[in-house]
Amino acid sequence: MKTQFSFEEQEETVRWLVRQENIHAVMETEVFCRKEDMLLVNYEAPDGSKRHNRLWNGGNGWGTVRLYEKKDGCLEPVDEIRATHIGCEYGEYDQGTDEQ
Repeated sequence: MKTQFSFEEQEETVRWLVRQENIHAVMETEVFCRKEDMLLVNYEAPDGSKRHNRLWNGGNGWGTVRLYEKKDGCLEPVDEIRATHIGCEYGEYDQGTDEQ
């Protein structure tokens, strides 16, 4: 199984693209969320550390899941699912140091 992941922050939206592939099939999932519908979360871990910067969360995402079958070296479409009200989250994690 092979998985490819990409994320893009655009001016008004964020976009995730995940492609998963095995010897029989390919599944592509593309999800969008409007930034204006997302909340900026100030997350603090139970130990008091704050490692997430610009952590955004929302539940109004939309997207498509496409499934393809591999046949004779080509991809043959099998199904396409449109999804709404998808949970979206993105942000930056600060590895930092564990100094106390």
